[in-house]
Amino acid sequence: MGESEALLTYGDYPFGLAEADEERAERVHAEAIIIDLCFQGPCSPDTWTPELVEALESKLAASGQDWDAAYFFLQERAIAGDYPEYRELYRASGATAGITEAILTGGHEELLTNARRAAGMLTALAGARRAHTSEDFREAKRSDGIAFWGMCQFNFIRPWELDQVDTAHALGLMDTAELAYNRGTFIGTGCTEPNDPGLTRFGVDFVKHCNEIGVIVDTSHSGMTTTLDACRISRHPVVATHTSAAAVYAHDRAKSDDELRAIAATGGVIGVYCVPAFLSPPGDASTIERVLDHVEYIAGLVGPEHLAIGTDWPLALPHPLQKRLLEPLFDEIGFSSSHRLDVTATLRGFRDYRDLRNITRGLVARGYGDDHIKGILGENFLRVFDAVRAS
Repeated sequence: MGESEALLTYGDYPFGLAEADEERAERVHAEAIIIDLCFQGPCSPDTWTPELVEALESKLAASGQDWDAAYFFLQERAIAGDYPEYRELYRASGATAGITEAILTGGHEELLTNARRAAGMLTALAGARRAHTSEDFREAKRSDGIAFWGMCQFNFIRPWELDQVDTAHALGLMDTAELAYNRGTFIGTGCTEPNDPGLTRFGVDFVKHCNEIGVIVDTSHSGMTTTLDACRISRHPVVATHTSAAAVYAHDRAKSDDELRAIAATGGVIGVYCVPAFLSPPGDASTIERVLDHVEYIAGLVGPEHLAIGTDWPLALPHPLQKRLLEPLFDEIGFSSSHRLDVTATLRGFRDYRDLRNITRGLVARGYGDDHIKGILGENFLRVFDAVRAS
């Protein structure tokens, strides 16, 4: 299929499924509670019209070339009532849940900005609700609504700012908390640092505090020792919302077998992403099959009950804007040229969130039963969500 044709159709990757299997995949996808643990929103580079691009460029010209302003542009238009297509894109993706974000940088101002945006999404999108328990996700599914939960990737708090975790959690912005994002923090070491001594003393306190208030510890961007420390110290399930298996393809963003086993031993889940550069070697013809290879390996190592999806890709901006705004930030956020991260690359079979059904179809093609597929798509995470919040 050529590039121009790929822009017009979604969810039809050629797995070679028989008609009965296609019907089964369609049924399972419709029935499943689908929770992408690192969901960039229902948009993709394909959703931008020339008019939207022009409006964003005007905003950037007036306010500076700011990544965050661009990243949240469509959300803010939806909140203002100027982009009703946002809700329809949610419906088309099949996702049951959305993510609100907490960014912890040492002050409450950014948290309040995050909270205002989250509140706007709840009021702007019909059927949206805040998820407090798994029943909220289930009710959103029954009512064709959206259940929002909170994720914190950018966590740069210092030992005297632990109250920010409580604030973010109370505001509905923080149900999961990363320990580090590639680089080291006051909590622990990120996965792209050359040395990893593990959790700091404050990091140990941070994990224990998350346990106390019902926040799920996320090790996606953490180094190996930091991940293993978190799994050893936490008395509740630990997750990696978006990662891969180093045994399939060794990359700084991947998890070793020891890490995968440790996460599973806590009762946690491992979400697999759809980022081409992290899944297979340079020059590989990257397709959604690479995602399924990592899923299959992890399932064989720790069992499908510890699997999830955390696609993290594609990013939602038009490709020229993504390159212009994001690539200059690579060093700041801990990526280097050795990570060969191309922000415009997508997988054949997953270039748009309307391709989420290809994950379901791929799991059918790989021989998974209905219950395991529904587990990977969302039920496994709901088990963890309830276990931690009940603490």
